[in-house]
Amino acid sequence: MNIYEKKQRWKYILLLSAILIGAGSLFYTNRFVGQLKEEERQKMKLWAEAYHVLNNTDPENGGEILLSLTVIENNSRIPVILADDDGSIITWRNLDSLRATHPEYLQHQLELMRSENDSITINIGENYNNYIFYRNSLLLRELSVFPYIQLAVIILFILVSYIAFSVSRKAEQNEVWTGLTKETAHQLGTPVSSLLGWVEIIKNSGVPPEISTELGKDVSRLERITERFSKIGAKPSLTPADISQTIRESLEYLQSRGSDKVHFEFKNPDEAVVIPINETLFSWVIENLCKNSMDAIEGNGTIRIEISSTENTVNVDVSDTGKGIQKSKFKTIFKPGYTTKKRGWGLGLSLASRIIEMYHNGKIFVLDSDPANGTTIRIQLHKKNGGSLESDPVGRNNPV
Repeated sequence: MNIYEKKQRWKYILLLSAILIGAGSLFYTNRFVGQLKEEERQKMKLWAEAYHVLNNTDPENGGEILLSLTVIENNSRIPVILADDDGSIITWRNLDSLRATHPEYLQHQLELMRSENDSITINIGENYNNYIFYRNSLLLRELSVFPYIQLAVIILFILVSYIAFSVSRKAEQNEVWTGLTKETAHQLGTPVSSLLGWVEIIKNSGVPPEISTELGKDVSRLERITERFSKIGAKPSLTPADISQTIRESLEYLQSRGSDKVHFEFKNPDEAVVIPINETLFSWVIENLCKNSMDAIEGNGTIRIEISSTENTVNVDVSDTGKGIQKSKFKTIFKPGYTTKKRGWGLGLSLASRIIEMYHNGKIFVLDSDPANGTTIRIQLHKKNGGSLESDPVGRNNPV
């Protein structure tokens, strides 16, 4: 079961819901804005007709003049400018009265009106016309912007809700993770202590020494696993250690318990690289990365570990000759629950990421991957109060 894929599915469902809600709101509001805009244009046509009647009615016909004036006066929302054939402004309504004393302001408003709506022609006489230019009312302009603001608010709300939910879920997962590891360490403690006693009994019972020695190694391994689980959930202490020695011990154990078809190579500097680490947890990371590489090469290939350093950092590269990783999955593989194995839980690389980034303040990432050449994962650690020990050239820069 791929937990990560199920989690991603819920993200897409949530995003799709937000898009549908926003699109529906946008469609409905735009439809309403279109209807309101058409209504305002009809009002402007009525205003133009009233102005035409006012200019072509006998002064003695007071009723029609009064009606036309009423229609003109009733326009209290839509900014409008009346201009002649030459573009000269005759009169205006619903503009800023103080700024309208400046010709530049009126001309600017006229240009805005021309770009926003088509003008309405008023026939004054033979070969002589006036033109009404108008802008959408303030209400209409605000309504035009409203759906986009609403969509932004919806997206922001969903984003904040998702972040809050993720933080809460992550905190809960951390508590469950910590509780589970502590309980696992506690449960392993009693049988491991008992096994230590049985190993001593076997040693003194005439059993061939190689059997008791191998049993002792496995029991020691169980002790180390118990210690690892006990350290998860609490900030472990970091002490200066030679990481090459820690890596070598992990590789020796994996090689002794692994397939002969898996070839390990270890390349490190001639001088020991000493940096602050928690050896118990760091060796866990190396083993998880190597086991992941063993899965990638399907039990037949080469796993290479190389240590390099810069002025401020130490890099540990774990490479394999496996099938590689898609570039789109470079970050995904470190997410809890992501796995390509049918029976995998997707916790190995997630645990490695947690140990390196949270406990060692370092980085772990896919440096390079190619289906033809395999994958290289880099661990990047800071040098803090690290020093150099005497060089021990025996076995260095040689395959394990």
